[in-house]
Amino acid sequence: MRLDMMGVLRDAWALFRRDADLLVRIASAFLFVPQLAMLMIVPAMPTIALTPDMGEAEQRALAQVLANWIAANGGWYLGATVLVHFGTLVVLSLYLRRDRPDVKLAMTGAVRQFPRFLLAMIITGLPLGIGLYWAVLLIPALYLLGRLMLTGPVLADRRTERPLGVRAAIGRSWRLTKGNGLVLSGLVSLTVIGGVLLGAPFVLIDKALRADAPNPIVIALADIGGAAAVAVMLLAAILLQVTVYRRLANDGI
Repeated sequence: MRLDMMGVLRDAWALFRRDADLLVRIASAFLFVPQLAMLMIVPAMPTIALTPDMGEAEQRALAQVLANWIAANGGWYLGATVLVHFGTLVVLSLYLRRDRPDVKLAMTGAVRQFPRFLLAMIITGLPLGIGLYWAVLLIPALYLLGRLMLTGPVLADRRTERPLGVRAAIGRSWRLTKGNGLVLSGLVSLTVIGGVLLGAPFVLIDKALRADAPNPIVIALADIGGAAAVAVMLLAAILLQVTVYRRLANDGI
């Protein structure tokens, strides 16, 4: 089945309009709050700039600065990551589990599935991390992310009595998305780049305010705006996964 990008976007928007109240409540707890906590509590990662004329002692000093920052703030990043992915699994379960669970049952089931789901999300997110670090690899990374974007929905679907493993879920996502790589990479680009563009102004405002004349109220408002922008794009990405999976999985692939 060939996907129609505009059709997928319309279906995702229809899901949101129908279930906006429920989705906003889940997104607020699991997508928005972790992002806001990160912006308000965790200091920015120190800039590490290595130059050819830098001595070994200077390089070690920079590495130590980064190591200290990770030791002090890594737990916050881990906690935020866990909450975001758990919320993602809850939403996927609400739409894709065959027994049509309510929120309580979806959360209970998500707890049991979560270790496998989190591992899968870490693996499938590696291409994007590499692409963001090395810009020359960003386009191939977005393509790979598009082909792997149904790994989460496959795990949430639970069509069989025995849950799929991570490798099997990744393989099924690759098969389901065959022939639609460009469309899916376009959809992924909308959420990834859209999230960066929406959140960037608020992050810049936050940095400027902290550097010049710190005003806690204005900084908090900027952080709320940045967290909301990221949460919106995360929720959009989840609903796009649901829509794409329903179309391709129901096509008998």
